[in-house]
Amino acid sequence: MMLIMTCLLLISSLFSKCQNEKVQLANIEALNSQTKVYKLKNGQLVTSVENLHYTNSQLKSSLLMKDKKVKELVNKFSNVKSVTKYVTNTKFDTIKLVYQDSIPCNFERVGSDLKEWYHIAYKSNQKGVEITELSIPDSVIVVTGEKRKWFWGKRTSVTDITHANPFVETESVQHIEVVRPVRWYDSTIFKIGVGFIGGIFLLK
Repeated sequence: MMLIMTCLLLISSLFSKCQNEKVQLANIEALNSQTKVYKLKNGQLVTSVENLHYTNSQLKSSLLMKDKKVKELVNKFSNVKSVTKYVTNTKFDTIKLVYQDSIPCNFERVGSDLKEWYHIAYKSNQKGVEITELSIPDSVIVVTGEKRKWFWGKRTSVTDITHANPFVETESVQHIEVVRPVRWYDSTIFKIGVGFIGGIFLLK
């Protein structure tokens, strides 16, 4: 019986090692993969990336955690399920604002204003104002997981979102997590029972 238990533990250890190696290889492939863009039927663009899979210790030492804002947001969770960071840049080519009554004076002014969170270039004359360029950069961090007010407190599933651009606000969010039904062999009672029986055999 001892031989059987030893073999089972060895097989379990080898299986776990194999799974870890598969995850590491998948992470390397994900890091080397390129961002994909495709269109929905209505023409709307979709950006697709391969996910990385980290343990808590790997997440803490990852390059993403070097970002102080990411680190601060992650530290507010008792259990982190996912961390997403993406960068956007909203651009408008030309926006024309035509006066209803033109100014009785011929003139033209061209200018621009480059700030950290927006860049605008314009042209103005007696007929109106033409915005020749308008761009709004932003960086978004999304963290999902569980929070609780104190160590033994109730766990609440939460999604936190923050924008680097102070002019951008999140108006509405709906996050859904698909829950996988617990199999009988994955239940806590079953695992405790197997551990108890295994302990009895080891003692014998």
